[in-house]
Amino acid sequence: MIPGEVKEFFSSQFGKSLLVKGKPGTGKTTFVFGILDEICSEGNCVYISPRIDKSSGYGKYPWIEGDFNNNEDFLRMLATRIKEIWESSETKPTIVVDSIDSLSIATTRSADWEENKFELERLLFDFSRKVNADLIMITEQTEVNSLDYLVDGVVFLDIVDISDRDIRKIDLLKIRGVELSQSRYPFTLDGGVFTSFEPFKVSYPQQTQIPQPLPDPIESKISTGMPDFDKILDGGYQKGSFNLFEITSGVGDSFYSLLLPTFINHLNMGRGLLSMPTEGTSVETEKRMISSFTGDDRFHGQFMGFEIRDVNGRIPGYIEPFSGNVYKDMDIFHKSKNEMLRQYGSPLLDYIGLDSMEYNYGWENIGSIIGQMASITKTTENVVLAVTKHGQRITESVAHMATTHWKFENVDKTLVMYGVVPRTGVFAVHMEFVSGYPQVSLIPMK
Repeated sequence: MIPGEVKEFFSSQFGKSLLVKGKPGTGKTTFVFGILDEICSEGNCVYISPRIDKSSGYGKYPWIEGDFNNNEDFLRMLATRIKEIWESSETKPTIVVDSIDSLSIATTRSADWEENKFELERLLFDFSRKVNADLIMITEQTEVNSLDYLVDGVVFLDIVDISDRDIRKIDLLKIRGVELSQSRYPFTLDGGVFTSFEPFKVSYPQQTQIPQPLPDPIESKISTGMPDFDKILDGGYQKGSFNLFEITSGVGDSFYSLLLPTFINHLNMGRGLLSMPTEGTSVETEKRMISSFTGDDRFHGQFMGFEIRDVNGRIPGYIEPFSGNVYKDMDIFHKSKNEMLRQYGSPLLDYIGLDSMEYNYGWENIGSIIGQMASITKTTENVVLAVTKHGQRITESVAHMATTHWKFENVDKTLVMYGVVPRTGVFAVHMEFVSGYPQVSLIPMK
């Protein structure tokens, strides 16, 4: 999937010219074939690449083959092919040059290829205008030159670092005639296909369904409710584990999308769930997000939420009020947990918003409590999912206790996650509701 702005750019009835720039290995050729998959369905393209063997995986599009002794010979061959396209189709042709640098070398066969390159660019640009063809030129020359000003569009592909992990980005430097909703997109070449990522968003369906729960893949683990995450974890969350999710600045509450399928699956497996929500999220909000996919009866029976409340007000049965005194509240929590264990047994799931705990009780008062919770959990079959937010003082000390440690970041409006422990690559988080319930995919950003 290429960015929508690039699709719109080539939807014009008039030929457009696009310069694709980037260092070797950044994905330029794969990106261009992503474009051709969108606009060349009728075989109306011509692919020219002196540096790539036609027998490679790129050979499904029509090529120009031959011995290019000079620019004129090459243009005559190109003109013949473009004439054939116009005679057999009403769709404007697309010319791809991969790369303009290697084509210049092929047409000069001398050390003067850089001087010839300027002339070849001008000839190609003028030719594509006259025959009303789209022109896509790839170059590994990353500096700005006269061609950048001549063409209608310029995109730049790059590989950047995020916590010592590579991530690919495409910059839409110039897309003439198209309004940019955003100018930079992360993308992946996973599976040999260019896939850019749209901004992360969650849109709940009007008609919801209760999904069939995913069974635990192996006896020693519980399913996350997401096949992709189960695979990354070699079967799911380890029973007796303390799992830390660190949320960086700019992520907001979108991280909850990775936890929601776990909550739903756990309840639909007939198990108990206890929740101390993060700051900015109430137990009632959690009920609205979860109960549509479990049913109210199951939610009310197997879920218990905790938050500081005025005991004189009306309190739903699925909320246990906290007082604001950390020791009294932890006593309330453990009593409720023991009752939940008595009713539903292990494994029990605890969801702990460490940001709300630090805010309500002070970080100096919760360190030993969280340490004790992590230690006790590891002697049971229960599972803890703990969330820390950007800037929390408790994060570093909790990280040392965690069985697994995951980090969420916002990369150009795309929600991504990666494992600190275990160390993993970066994954883009995608959520959809096509079946009436949340389904999360974790797409490797390769």
